[in-house]
Amino acid sequence: MKSDSAAPPAGFSSVRACFLTAVVSRFEATGTNAHTLLNRTGITLAQLNDPYGAIPLPQFIEFLEAAAVETGDDAIGVRIGSQLTASDMGPIGIVLALSGNIETGISRFASYANALQDGAETQWLLQDDLWVFTYRLRYSNIWPRRQDAECSLVSLVQVVRDNFKPSWSPQEVHFEHSAPADPRPLERFFRCPIRFSQPFNRFIADREACLSNIRTEDTALLDALQRHVEDIIGAGAPVRDISGSVTAVINASLGISPVTINHAARALSVSPRSLQRHLQEEGTSFRALLETTRRERAQMLLSQPRAKVARVAEALGYADATAFWRAWHKWTGTAPTDYMKDDNR
Repeated sequence: MKSDSAAPPAGFSSVRACFLTAVVSRFEATGTNAHTLLNRTGITLAQLNDPYGAIPLPQFIEFLEAAAVETGDDAIGVRIGSQLTASDMGPIGIVLALSGNIETGISRFASYANALQDGAETQWLLQDDLWVFTYRLRYSNIWPRRQDAECSLVSLVQVVRDNFKPSWSPQEVHFEHSAPADPRPLERFFRCPIRFSQPFNRFIADREACLSNIRTEDTALLDALQRHVEDIIGAGAPVRDISGSVTAVINASLGISPVTINHAARALSVSPRSLQRHLQEEGTSFRALLETTRRERAQMLLSQPRAKVARVAEALGYADATAFWRAWHKWTGTAPTDYMKDDNR
């Protein structure tokens, strides 16, 4: 039966209560009672009774950040995420776990991730011979959000290891927040290079390593589970317009590979001319979409502690700091350093 609380009110971004319950359980395993923190962030125990109930996203983020402070554990997002299981993610986690291979499993997870958390965007896109999984919150004003980002990527990789291959690791991991004082917990978990102050939270995986079939899928069971997921969120993954699809390619590529209209057209299996025409019909252009994404990410990166103009330029795919400076001046009429925190200048 579909829960009455399955569909949050319009404009209300949330996390499913079943996921927060799992997070709270792992948090309390550290020996700290979660009730005080839950009350402090405005979450009641009654809200956790319905597994499909909607917990406001800002309160969920605040709970994780407060948990790190309360326990003095700067890497609590890593520790909690590494203990989460497919069932903690609800039916979409089980769909991932029952998929035939990693590629298919993460593809399904990304398509239906808003069944778990509807205030975030997830993408799983192929870039040449690499898969890029991208995770970001839609709202730039929710900050800090480091623990959510680390917990989210760690938990997904942990579920993949649990259900496909224990030794599996991404080739590289990116986080939008600045480097923590001690990155070793992340390095030990991911077992690959980690880059901070990047445009998006994401990991990059070798395509071949994701293709090996681990099991024969139970098609009937997976169909039933996916119908259940669609019931929870009201429909399947939303159909993107062409500008949304291009933005998804930009998000997956920015700072990793050159982002050109030819690159986007190849990723979407259309000709560059056809792509230009479709974008014009939607009242935009590839350049406008790229600049919008870069400007939004630049604001986020420049506002972080210890931000450096040269590093921001590199993360956003500019040839050098001068090219980024010119772009920023064109957008704002000011220098990038004018936007930075005083202690970054």
